[in-house]
Amino acid sequence: MNSNHNPNQSRIRRTVAAVLIAAALVVGVGVFLVARCLSFDEDGAHVIDRYGVLAQESQQDTQQPAADEPDGQPEDEPEDEPEEAYSRMIVLAADEAAQQAERVSALAQRGALDTVIVDIKDADGALRLAVDTGELDDAEQLVDGDADALAAAIAGWRDAGIHVIGRIYCLHDAQATRRNSDLAIQFERGGTWFDYDNTRWLDPTNGDAVDYLCDIAASAVEAGCGELLLADFTFPPRGHLDRADFDRDPDDQASVLLDALEEIRRAADGVPVSLTADTLSGLTELSVNGAEDGIPAGDTAALLAAAERLFVPADGADSARELLDAARAEEWTLVPLLTDGDAWLSFEGAAALDGAGDAEAALDLAENRLDE
Repeated sequence: MNSNHNPNQSRIRRTVAAVLIAAALVVGVGVFLVARCLSFDEDGAHVIDRYGVLAQESQQDTQQPAADEPDGQPEDEPEDEPEEAYSRMIVLAADEAAQQAERVSALAQRGALDTVIVDIKDADGALRLAVDTGELDDAEQLVDGDADALAAAIAGWRDAGIHVIGRIYCLHDAQATRRNSDLAIQFERGGTWFDYDNTRWLDPTNGDAVDYLCDIAASAVEAGCGELLLADFTFPPRGHLDRADFDRDPDDQASVLLDALEEIRRAADGVPVSLTADTLSGLTELSVNGAEDGIPAGDTAALLAAAERLFVPADGADSARELLDAARAEEWTLVPLLTDGDAWLSFEGAAALDGAGDAEAALDLAENRLDE
């Protein structure tokens, strides 16, 4: 019995020893592997990936917010007011603008101005650029001044990053109506209608007359104008409109003008179209005389809303601020057209200086901005 007992005990001891050794090996290997996957610093243990790089992204994601950020969100930085695009504008007569083209570019490069407003069709109906139109025979005879020089100036300003606004005196037109009377408002008893100043007007209800304006707009954009400014864009303010015979009976003034504005915008390939008048009421009330003679003003708000901006003359800074207050109340974008150079120099915000009467003096004022 003793001889059998001793071998059995030996086998049991060897088995237990083997199990203990194996367990020790497993524990040792496990400890070694875990140690390879952890990094220890003053903040505790951090997992290391198989390339030996700390999982910093996870650590950053779980990082506690700073004491001055109680919600875990950084405090919003106060945003600076965006600078108003094209805020320093100057109106120049076409011929003088062409002659002063290089000086305008130099002043713009130095930051004295960023926009030039120049006539493409003036208040008498004369064209300042060559216009390709089928509505008039020999339309080139309506061109007054050096159209090539103005076209070159506009193209140069555009390439230099200067915003060019082409002003078009639209419906008051003594030139085109003389050359093609079919475009003009007619008397109900025959013949061309005249206002109290003995001048003719294009018929805003006449599709051919609107096409003529569209041709002018397209030519201005092709030359490099980045915006159009429509002046005299109204029914005649003086004269017996109750004696006028329109191409089609207008329901109201605003709807006729809005249709024409949209036609002009399409012809100009979507370039922004703005409006101007001698007074703000000239825009908001349209032709009071026309309304008295049976053509209601209509929805002028819709017409003004369709315009990119409204340009209205102001004789000083106080007048300009009053105009801006009135425009903000209606959510219009208005630009004061200042005749006072000192007011233009000191005015905060977008403003245009009317330098059409003396381009050199206006550019001298613009240069003074750089010295102040």
